[in-house]
Amino acid sequence: MSLWQNLVNSRTPRSTLSPNGGSSITVPSLSSSSSSSSSSSSSSTTTTLFPAANSPQRASNSLTSDRQGRGRNKVRLEPGHSPLDWAVLKSSGTNLRNIDPRDFPMKVTREELKKHKSQDDCWTVIKGKVYNITPYLKFHPGGVPELMKCAGIDGTALFNKYHAWVNAERILDTCFIGFYVQ
Repeated sequence: MSLWQNLVNSRTPRSTLSPNGGSSITVPSLSSSSSSSSSSSSSSTTTTLFPAANSPQRASNSLTSDRQGRGRNKVRLEPGHSPLDWAVLKSSGTNLRNIDPRDFPMKVTREELKKHKSQDDCWTVIKGKVYNITPYLKFHPGGVPELMKCAGIDGTALFNKYHAWVNAERILDTCFIGFYVQ
């Protein structure tokens, strides 16, 4: 085995489960001592990884509570539907609005909005702006059923109840259709 392979093997992290339920990783520390593989006195550093196994930030099938004690259900997203996958889709150049570019931006009435309330054609209003959320449905961390609660209606109140700190304009910028007119 080469000197380089010995160094790499001696620096390979070892994962363990810490007593508090969090994951930890042990990494041998670098030292100026001999790089011999027969050295028996080696020091290491243990770091607890984030989030801990019992953290509400981890997706699970159980009901968890948020800061105000409301129950919420986190769902496991299908493979290929992570936030990073959404960012890739947004930047792909695909027309996520699903409207003729010549019609953009639209002025959407309540009657028009009501026509778009199925999983195959889903529009909603957030803070006066209309979004075609159809392509985003499977990417939503709360799952499709939660997002469908605001399909075809003004979802501003529901959005603010659960996501007041979230920048919907940034997440859904490529799904923006136009403005809600009453």
